[in-house]
Amino acid sequence: MNITIKKPTLIITAVLAVTAIMSSCSKESTANDGKNGKKAPAAVVRTNDIIPAGQNTLNATRAGQYATLTWSIGSPNGKIKQIYVLRSPTGVKKQKRVADLEPTATSYKDCLPNANPQWFWIRVIGDNGQFQDIGPVRVNADRAGAAHYIKPDSEYKVTVTRTDDVATITWAFPENDYKMISATRYPRPVTEPFKGTKDGDPMLATKEGNSQCTDVLPDPNADYWYWFRVTLKSGAVIYKGPVKADYPKRSLPSVKSNK
Repeated sequence: MNITIKKPTLIITAVLAVTAIMSSCSKESTANDGKNGKKAPAAVVRTNDIIPAGQNTLNATRAGQYATLTWSIGSPNGKIKQIYVLRSPTGVKKQKRVADLEPTATSYKDCLPNANPQWFWIRVIGDNGQFQDIGPVRVNADRAGAAHYIKPDSEYKVTVTRTDDVATITWAFPENDYKMISATRYPRPVTEPFKGTKDGDPMLATKEGNSQCTDVLPDPNADYWYWFRVTLKSGAVIYKGPVKADYPKRSLPSVKSNK
């Protein structure tokens, strides 16, 4: 039996087939692609199943500028990949990661930024990417005040100069063993850096504490600020910023006096 397909029918069939293929590619791209066409990272999932209930403790004591944390996490369900120490001045929001520790760690001494009360959590990261928070615990204000407090970031020097199109970032940090040095660019001077990628653009990852790099700016007419997150081999995390990308200052010509 011979079947004859008329030309208009053949054209419509071909158009429908192409449309179906394009629709399929578009859906796949939307599902798998993130920013700049890269695969979107898997969502980080909070859980209460890594450390069974009743098998964890967290304690904190304060001596002046320093808070000492000790914890126990019993027998976890599965392997632990990492432990973070989080600190907040409110106990509700503004959590900042202040230490990046090995999974076997059970204590940490934190250098506090001021004399105010502080709240702490231990974040346990499982090997499956899920995490569980233990805490919070609170340390009281330092009644002696912060007159003799040090600033952990004072020895970490960063300068950023720019042209219309390119920023030049120069950093000079103390001699130390660095686990990781990261830098992120923001279109505004944020107070909570490295909180996701909504506003920040990661532009540096290195272990070199004394170097320079260039960053191509998206908009020559916009202002930009940079934050550094420095993770030491000890696990301590130090933040430096925000540092604005400024045009180099032009020296004024000297004026000779007529005497």
